[in-house]
Amino acid sequence: MSFWNNLFGKKKVTQESMTSKSPFMPEKKEPVEIVFAHNFTEKGGRFLFSESHSDCENFFQNILSENNWINSDVFLLDKSLGKYFNLKINDTSEIKEKKVALINCEFLIAKTGGIMISSNQIKNLSLTEFPENIIVKAKVFQFAQDVSDGMSRLKASYSKNLPSNITTLNAKNLDKEADFLSQGNSSKNIYLLLEE
Repeated sequence: MSFWNNLFGKKKVTQESMTSKSPFMPEKKEPVEIVFAHNFTEKGGRFLFSESHSDCENFFQNILSENNWINSDVFLLDKSLGKYFNLKINDTSEIKEKKVALINCEFLIAKTGGIMISSNQIKNLSLTEFPENIIVKAKVFQFAQDVSDGMSRLKASYSKNLPSNITTLNAKNLDKEADFLSQGNSSKNIYLLLEE
């Protein structure tokens, strides 16, 4: 057989040629969860994945103790989160007294590593009014490829009553914190509790 191969000039297949990409093959895409986790943590966000309610509660308590916070330091507007973590709901006027906020989100935006939130989570408050530290609780089905995908899914979810105050929450990048161009932006220290 090698005679015929030599005669007709069949090339040996090398490992390098097998791994080279064809310009006609579609690019292999990373799963949106991986893209989000990479972009979110690269910006300075802290990502904690839990497989159960008890794991999520333990992570929450560890975050509080790591930062020397107590339950009364947490600003909370969401009744379901209050029940989930056994915390007291606050009035919006109490926000200035708190060290950390606990919120849900609409979607986790993979392309930017940002977190889409709306009036369902922050009412009529702006992100600049929130404490410097935010803990976001999310589920694995809340990943969106980009803002456009998130907005489309938001419109589908709330077809008759689209929330207002839709914005993206970004993690504060400590490497760029001293940069004067980032002064006054609404980036926060974010812990993301992602539950399966």
